[in-house]
Amino acid sequence: MASSNSFANLQEESDALREAWMRHEETFLSDYLVSDVEDPRIHFPSLLTRGLLVESLLPGKQRDLIWQEYRFGLCMSFLQKVARQRPGKQTATHLRHALEQGLKEFKSMTIASYLQEAWDELQQAAEEEHYLKQALDAWQQTAWDGKQVQEVLGTFMRRWAFTLHEQVTKPCVVLEPACGSANDYRSLAACGLAAKVLYRGFDLCPKNIENANRDYPQATFEVGNIFDIPASDKSADFLYVHDLFEHLSAKGMQRGFEEVARVTRGMAVLSFFNAAYCPSHTIRPRDGYHWNRLSLGCLQETMKDLCCEAEVIHTASFLKNAFGCHDYHNPGSAALVLHF
Repeated sequence: MASSNSFANLQEESDALREAWMRHEETFLSDYLVSDVEDPRIHFPSLLTRGLLVESLLPGKQRDLIWQEYRFGLCMSFLQKVARQRPGKQTATHLRHALEQGLKEFKSMTIASYLQEAWDELQQAAEEEHYLKQALDAWQQTAWDGKQVQEVLGTFMRRWAFTLHEQVTKPCVVLEPACGSANDYRSLAACGLAAKVLYRGFDLCPKNIENANRDYPQATFEVGNIFDIPASDKSADFLYVHDLFEHLSAKGMQRGFEEVARVTRGMAVLSFFNAAYCPSHTIRPRDGYHWNRLSLGCLQETMKDLCCEAEVIHTASFLKNAFGCHDYHNPGSAALVLHF
């Protein structure tokens, strides 16, 4: 492990982290990590977290819909990537023709096998909304960033809201450290999950909390620190954290893991954006905080001492095995699913 403790103590590290975020404008923070490939409606780490939350609320009852949403996220991400590379409306026309004809490529671009499979299945399922046709039609009529495409991107938000409306679940306490400006809560609210849980989000940056409280006054957002989570022991049925631990010192990471273990009585999902199967962590101080490369093996070993079970889900490997996806944009994406 590369050595690094650039901070004398965790308070100094907290102050530096807070300052790193407070220097940004509120509008930047509100839009950060929720657009393009990180749009929580299609971003796999967000879909995984929501799927695991649904599974914890309704064991075994909605697995088919969970997997449908995983594939939806892949398909919309593929279309989004193509639209970014070739934004013209004719691109949508050519791609639709290729899918209708079962072609392997169009205009020298390879068509992902999971996209063709989804197209074919949706063609056969007359009762199911054909979101690929809708997306391509909307793109042809306006542009990928137009309002009609945004409606299609919300397809599974509406499906979940309808599905969960009548579902009765037991009370479930959900905690989200480093919630940002309600980065993921916005999708929990849109899909109906927020109404089924007792949610508390907290973040080190007061500007993020101001944004979250302004946009979602029905939820509980407060300033808080993962080094000292503002919750009592074993009070959370479900806890999730996205993209935080790479920014902490080695001491800070260990404290964060211990706090997650202290407050969680059910399941925790820790998502990472820069993790790999490598021998050890590489701790890199950068601009007042850190930009680490984390070892999945070391993470799993650390958490095995703190929970009953620690499962690694490497995003690219999971999507390749499940859907034949070979083009996931971030090879460093992974999650640790912890059972307490």
